[in-house]
Amino acid sequence: METKKAYQEKKEAFLKDLNSKVEELKKIADQGRADVKVKYHEQMEALRVKQDRARTELKELIGAGEDRWEALKDRVEAAFSDLKKTFESTFSKFRK
Repeated sequence: METKKAYQEKKEAFLKDLNSKVEELKKIADQGRADVKVKYHEQMEALRVKQDRARTELKELIGAGEDRWEALKDRVEAAFSDLKKTFESTFSKFRK
């Protein structure tokens, strides 16, 4: 069974890795035409909303006691899954 601390560290590592990939995506968009840059900024705004939700859910889980964190885990997983799907969709559009 995964501990709360290990789970938290895994999710924080995911967010850190995602930030690196977003920077890579920004470099790709910066090399594109003006319309690509506009599309990038639109996609990034949607991604930021998902990132904020994931961070908020993770913060709630971090603040929860040992007896409650398992119950919050499903919400955190849903937020991170949604964030991952949004990022992968965005990344695939710009990698083409």
